[in-house]
Amino acid sequence: MAKEALLKVVEAEKEADQMIKKAKEDAKEMAILADKRSKKILEELTIKARIECDRLKAQAQEEMKGELDSIALESDKRCRSIIDIPQDRFDEAKKILIERIVK
Repeated sequence: MAKEALLKVVEAEKEADQMIKKAKEDAKEMAILADKRSKKILEELTIKARIECDRLKAQAQEEMKGELDSIALESDKRCRSIIDIPQDRFDEAKKILIERIVK
């Protein structure tokens, strides 16, 4: 009887060892799968972040372009207002200059 009990204990230990080995293998596989999934999720989020960044960058450039165009237009108007002297003012300045030269 003791011999049978001892054999059952040995058999139970073997089964326990196999179960532990199987559990370790399963845990290792699950860890590998989890790592792969996390890498895939990270890659997907990185791609989404880059797309959003590019979209925001394009939007900002478009807004800046509009502002720069507006500033350039205002600057052009100011330059023209300085350059475009009305003819009567030009004639008057010419007359004064001629008078000073003649004197």
